[in-house]
Amino acid sequence: MTASISSERLRSRSRRFWRAQDGQISMIFAIAIIPIVIAIGTAVDFSKSSDTRTQLQKAVDSAVLAGVVQPSGQQVSTANAIFRGDFGGRFGTAASASFTANSDGSLTGSASATVNTSFLTVMGTSSLGISASATAKPGAQSKSPVCILLVSTLNSQSLLVNSGAQLNAPTCEVHVLSTQNPAALFNATLNVKRICIKGSTIIKNGGVTPPAETSCAAISDPFAGSLPTVTVGSCTTNNKVYDPGSVTLSPGVYCGSTNFNGSGTLTLNPGLYIIKGTMTFNSGWTVTGNGVTFYLVDQNATLTFNGNVNATLAAPTTGTYANILMYEPTGLSTTNLPINGTSGSSFTGLMYLPSRNVTINSVSNVSSNSVTMVFNTLILNATNWTIAPGALSMSVSNGPAGTAYLSK
Repeated sequence: MTASISSERLRSRSRRFWRAQDGQISMIFAIAIIPIVIAIGTAVDFSKSSDTRTQLQKAVDSAVLAGVVQPSGQQVSTANAIFRGDFGGRFGTAASASFTANSDGSLTGSASATVNTSFLTVMGTSSLGISASATAKPGAQSKSPVCILLVSTLNSQSLLVNSGAQLNAPTCEVHVLSTQNPAALFNATLNVKRICIKGSTIIKNGGVTPPAETSCAAISDPFAGSLPTVTVGSCTTNNKVYDPGSVTLSPGVYCGSTNFNGSGTLTLNPGLYIIKGTMTFNSGWTVTGNGVTFYLVDQNATLTFNGNVNATLAAPTTGTYANILMYEPTGLSTTNLPINGTSGSSFTGLMYLPSRNVTINSVSNVSSNSVTMVFNTLILNATNWTIAPGALSMSVSNGPAGTAYLSK
């Protein structure tokens, strides 16, 4: 009985306590709910702002992608029209956008807008600013470097690959600018990542691996007019013949005929070798030059390897001629440049000879971990070349007509 009375008294006292505290609890709850509501409202406003910014970015992206593939005079107007159609008035937010056609062929756009807030207004913030920007480039995006570029547009068979030729360059692309019929002829397969031929007609006897792409937007010459200008002084060596033995040469101007006969060992000190005439390495010579650059003054200047020559030549890594192994001025008349076999050569650097019709004869073994070659045309006969991209590699930013990509 006592336990029952005690329990009833406890329940009665509890009911009286809660009735007494009811008004105070309501007040505490009302005060506590204010920051919760503000936090929820802030999250709603920022979420709305984030969603609208995403749509703004999509509109700018679409605008520059659509505009950059248009003729230069229509790029900006097209981009503006696309932006207005994608964003203007659709999200209850006014926006302004501007677009700029850049000298490299890309199109840049930027846009800004304000998003009206609902809950943040009570905190004195009636709107949030948002912005977006993007740059588009024409072509199909690719990170593959171009190791060989043949710049002739007028020669048929600008690239001729004869039976027995081997080119192992699985990370490189080969680009051919010829539009003649046929632009290229293949009598052997090539182990390269991609072959891009501007012309629409090629001949394949025995197939090409990978298949050559015709009507492809091959890159233009990225080095034309941009390489260092050389002032050619007076001759330091003129009509010199070197017989078998050990020879060491220093940079200078080599005029007339410079011939290395018999067999011997040649060491080239680092620096610039200006060839104003011919320099010919005949069978049996071992040529070593680290940090060297050869400059061929005109169309009559040649650097020729005949027979069983072993040459290890590497361009400088710093200075005016960094990463340039051999080059010539632009605008020269076309001439032939044969490479008649090397026993085991290694070339490192840019070989920029856009006026030369290069022919690789006999068995030419060349390995390089970093080479970029620009020739007028190229004939590969009995060749065994293994090459990889050079420090001055040519990037691929072109593709089929009407395509574009967003650049970072």
